[in-house]
Amino acid sequence: MMRYLLTFAILSLFLPIRLETGLVLLRPFELITLLSLIIGLTTGRWRGLVFPASFLLLLPFLGWDMISAFSVDIENGLRELLQMSAVGAFAFVLTQEARRLDTHQTVNILLFGMVLILAYTIAWHVAHGYPVGWKHLFDPRLVFTFLPITLAGLLLFAGRAKRRHLWFAWAGLLPLLVLSGERKAFLIYLFLTAALLTRGRLAAMVPAIAAGFVGLFVISTTMDNAYIQKQLQTMLDPLSMGQYEYLAAKGKYAPGDTPSNVQRSFAFTLSRRLISEHPLMGVGTNQFKNIIDTEFRSLPEELRLGIHGEFQRILTENGIIGLSLYLLIWVAAWFRLSRVLTSALFHGLIGAAQARLLPLVVLVPCAFYVGTEASGTRAFVTLILVSLLPELTRHGLCLVLNRARRSRPTSTSHSRFLGRALPGSTR
Repeated sequence: MMRYLLTFAILSLFLPIRLETGLVLLRPFELITLLSLIIGLTTGRWRGLVFPASFLLLLPFLGWDMISAFSVDIENGLRELLQMSAVGAFAFVLTQEARRLDTHQTVNILLFGMVLILAYTIAWHVAHGYPVGWKHLFDPRLVFTFLPITLAGLLLFAGRAKRRHLWFAWAGLLPLLVLSGERKAFLIYLFLTAALLTRGRLAAMVPAIAAGFVGLFVISTTMDNAYIQKQLQTMLDPLSMGQYEYLAAKGKYAPGDTPSNVQRSFAFTLSRRLISEHPLMGVGTNQFKNIIDTEFRSLPEELRLGIHGEFQRILTENGIIGLSLYLLIWVAAWFRLSRVLTSALFHGLIGAAQARLLPLVVLVPCAFYVGTEASGTRAFVTLILVSLLPELTRHGLCLVLNRARRSRPTSTSHSRFLGRALPGSTR
């Protein structure tokens, strides 16, 4: 039951169900997390609580985030305290359940739920007259980003027969991502495709990614739809920044600009100024948006948004201290996961390709997501999953190893951890 509750909690973050209150924004995520916490604490399910390093590393950053929020004002601090309490409770529940969580089944449930949300998103847009550009439902559109990550994880460890079907599904994602106009999802898909095809060999990934951008250029020049053509062309020049001065002065976008590029350009310029003025502790959690609403209220509404990128936002609002605590979680997750995978490779539970690919398939796309998306519960949950990934992987391997010993007491050479190793992955 807890497996389904945790999975539904994650899937609820992609649903357009929310309740605006005077203080916080409530989603089903908070209610499901609370229910999971009550069940775990009242049923005696968690005998002997565990607090691994991956959980403890989250606390300094989350605590600093709340302290920084209270430095702005009490209401802002209380709002952040409630949000951090919800995501902290989710991290606590997931930490206690990691010992008995069946990774394979959990990922399959996530994939099935994402496919349903994807179908709903596409059907809604088509029914409302949007044959392309499926980005008008803010929450459900994020499934375009996370579905490739989930599918890639299954591809990495699936058996030979199942992997053929998954590759067909992987190829079918490409036209959907192009039509959706979700640029970050397309770039993640391109990176994951290169990583999977080259089995995680970095020397081979570079030309593979370059070939992908050449293909992207060809598609952009042959595409008839103006919207898709513009979205593809902006991906070919990812470092281009919009001209927000042009919009502010003339009331219209410069030729070739997109609203998101212009907003990012404005946010980058303002955050650079604020970082130089408050480098160590930042301006305070959520204060960036307050500054925009106060000092730049004359600008168009599409410019007066928050920072789209956690690394930039944390440095701006929480300073060097906050960013250091945040980066520590990512660095620790990478090295701790590498140690777990090295040990699993040594004991023959996974192959070399799987050991190389898992950090690339999960950590790199998640870092790209939080680095380009606005802050919120989804960004914090992504951080929690990244931090706990070594524990989830280690306990998943132990669970499968124990099953293998019970079924074949004299042999553990054929691990069933998320399926068999990729053919040739031991090279």
